[in-house]
Amino acid sequence: MEGFFQAESVAVVGVSNSPGNLGRFMAANLMEFQYQGYIHLVGPRGGAFFGHRIHRSVSDIDGRVDLATVLVPAPAVPGVLRECGEKGIGRVVVQSAGFRELGEDRAGLEEEVLKILEEYGMRMIGPNCLGVINRRNGLAVPFLPLKAGVPVGRVSVISQSGGVGATIINALEAENIGLSKFASIGNKLDVDEVDLLRYLVQDEETEIIYCYLEGISDGRKLMEVICGSKKTIIVHKSNNGRTGSAIARSHSASLSTDDLVVESALAQCGAIRVREIHQAMDCLKAFLLPAIRGNRLAVMSRSGGHAVITADAVEEYDFRLPAYPDEFIRFVQEHSRASVISFQNPLDLGDIYDVDLYAVLVEKTLARDDIDGMVFIHNYQGLFNVEESRALAIKLGGLLSTYRKPIAACIYTTKSELDDLNRKIDYPLFGDPREGVRALATVRDAATRRPLMLSSSRPENVDLKTAGSILDAMPPGPIPADKAAEVLAAYRIPLVPWKMVENLQDALHCANELGYPVVLKTARIDVIHKSDIGGVYLDIQDQPSLESAFRQLMQAGPPIMIQKMVPGGLEWLVGGRQDGNFGPVVVTGPGGIYVEVLRETVIRVGPVSTEEAGRMLDQCRGSVLMSGLRSRPSLDRTTLVDVLVRISWLLHDFPRVTEVDLNPVGVFEKGCLALDWRAFIGED
Repeated sequence: MEGFFQAESVAVVGVSNSPGNLGRFMAANLMEFQYQGYIHLVGPRGGAFFGHRIHRSVSDIDGRVDLATVLVPAPAVPGVLRECGEKGIGRVVVQSAGFRELGEDRAGLEEEVLKILEEYGMRMIGPNCLGVINRRNGLAVPFLPLKAGVPVGRVSVISQSGGVGATIINALEAENIGLSKFASIGNKLDVDEVDLLRYLVQDEETEIIYCYLEGISDGRKLMEVICGSKKTIIVHKSNNGRTGSAIARSHSASLSTDDLVVESALAQCGAIRVREIHQAMDCLKAFLLPAIRGNRLAVMSRSGGHAVITADAVEEYDFRLPAYPDEFIRFVQEHSRASVISFQNPLDLGDIYDVDLYAVLVEKTLARDDIDGMVFIHNYQGLFNVEESRALAIKLGGLLSTYRKPIAACIYTTKSELDDLNRKIDYPLFGDPREGVRALATVRDAATRRPLMLSSSRPENVDLKTAGSILDAMPPGPIPADKAAEVLAAYRIPLVPWKMVENLQDALHCANELGYPVVLKTARIDVIHKSDIGGVYLDIQDQPSLESAFRQLMQAGPPIMIQKMVPGGLEWLVGGRQDGNFGPVVVTGPGGIYVEVLRETVIRVGPVSTEEAGRMLDQCRGSVLMSGLRSRPSLDRTTLVDVLVRISWLLHDFPRVTEVDLNPVGVFEKGCLALDWRAFIGED
């Protein structure tokens, strides 16, 4: 990937002297950003642009070319790429649109491009993208005209959308953050977000990575790279429609839709998920400040209203507001003009008219051992206290460096004054105190997040051979209940005692064998909610009741299953499915008839370890019911954790199993039992 950002010579293909030619903008951007390498322009009509000769073909260029950026009509792209391959160019950026994004009939064109890349050993970013930027060496090839206004910074950006990418660059400039490297990846035909992330996590010029993605190429590889990185990675994933509902044939599938899987996977590997560009900017600002190392904030505000807003946010995001020492309060009171404000934390500075004093108060506060960070709000209208306010803003930057504690600063003034102020300071400002508090909370929580790689230790006593022989014989579709039970048993997942029955005599015999009370239920593979169609008869106590229930159930048609009635216990859900990007996904939460009402479930990409499965239960508020509330006995959480681990491994070992649903699982004082189960199998 380094060849895309450290190229010493660039060929811009698609340049002409036509007034609306976009290739000229690519060349102009290289000059605007003061690119430090050689620039070669290429276009079939020849000519010149800004003193540079326009070569009629790539082959006409004398000397070596490291990178080609291409903007020609889509059908012409394969020919240009072949020229680049013959020239020995190893890296190409294809900004041209008109590929698969216009329809599957363009798939052949993409296949031709891939064959050429493979033939010549080239790597390509695009097509349908905005190109790349390296802010430090001036390499900037987007076809949009840009000003080199964004400062050199420590943030690198990967954006699937060119338009969103341009917006992010503008936001980095407006927010005084700065840019290191930028890549718009478009259709991701060759190079994708995983390739670029692997490079950027090793890049010494990048401290924070911001990814805007509409689709994920390989979720498990993405998790692997993020989990292994020590850098902050912020992911803005859009395109969050509930596409997963199309395969939701069980509770597990309907409760683990695509965006919930993305949310869980990113949290699992330690990435920070955002949903808005301004939220991402706030996160970037907070991570560029000194790290907050605790939960204790001080708040100072020239406006009482802003102090109240900040106090609300502090409580919302679980920060503490330690009281100011009496000595500090007396010092403030000595400088109070009207003594009409009660000084506390948050500290309302509305009665202190000495702006120069504010920096003294900030320094005294940051020096305290019981303060981990600060929110500071100052407002002036560009008419009074102007020079003092500018000096204050500059002093805050010095205090940040001295005390290495974050200050989420909000300065309200006129737009022109704020623009001028941003040019004078070297730290970011927040537009709202609540956003500042939320951003500090993100940094705080990220410091305690423990990214976990996926489990590599299969549970003991799993009979892979038996499970495999059963599943290999299954056609696509729902797995019959008895065969699914045999697979679950091969994974040592405890099931309630059961039997399949074909007639009333079998049912009576099995009931005597299992012992009353029993349960009679339909085992039809097309029925998901058995109780909705009257397909379940619980707590059958004797033979007459069994005979009546059997006759009623036979109206729905065979097959029929009989089970031992197991009273009591807490009903829980354990299940999972195969996700198109992340592979096996497990889901758990309170079960039974309330699962779709409460929808209080937790999702992980599997297989999960015992430790991670335990954390999944801890995230469910309903799990407190297992701890023995109000003299009730504690329930066997350990066995439930083991079931969750084993289900995750079943999905991992057999990707052809597309869904598994154990609902409910009865959790008892000792042990747990799956009381109902469903599973589906897909194509080979």
